[in-house]
Amino acid sequence: MKTSKLITNIFFAAPFIIAACTPTTAKLHYADKVNMDTTYSTSTMELESERIPDSVFQMTNLRYLAINGMDCDYGSTNCWQINEIPSNIKNLKNLKELGLTLNAITTIPKELTELSNLKSIDLTDNAGLQDINNLTKLKNLEFLYLYGCRLTKLPDNISDLKNLKELGLVGNSLDKNEQERIKKALPNCVVKF
Repeated sequence: MKTSKLITNIFFAAPFIIAACTPTTAKLHYADKVNMDTTYSTSTMELESERIPDSVFQMTNLRYLAINGMDCDYGSTNCWQINEIPSNIKNLKNLKELGLTLNAITTIPKELTELSNLKSIDLTDNAGLQDINNLTKLKNLEFLYLYGCRLTKLPDNISDLKNLKELGLVGNSLDKNEQERIKKALPNCVVKF
């Protein structure tokens, strides 16, 4: 892949990143100045692949990584979705925001917990997501979006995310007891069910 193709799908023009919160609203998060050293934003359709390119993990100044998958419900013969976060993610020590929406990720690797600068994660519409226990080790996390992931339960130690400001859970299968437990565990967090 040519380096010039790396940043072809940047969807913002100001020094802000728009992260989906619900189907009808958006949240703005501050980002470092947009340039090829700090930002990588594309889609699996552009990549024509279901993998995060190895070259991304060599971008050690990366602050923002977003790769949108494809909605494969429409019978497309070429439908690409990322199904795992590679262990090489640990190389991105400066990463602040990670967005892997509309993909097929099922588990969060322990290597992600090595990213102490990570403030925001958007895994919206990863409907097969089951094991998110490693997310509770990201103590500096402020924004976590798990919309449409069909989760039935969050980790018992979700309260470890003491810096969490916003948690998006619309489109999951959390019963009333689980919702109440989450709200009590995160009293300073805006939780959207």
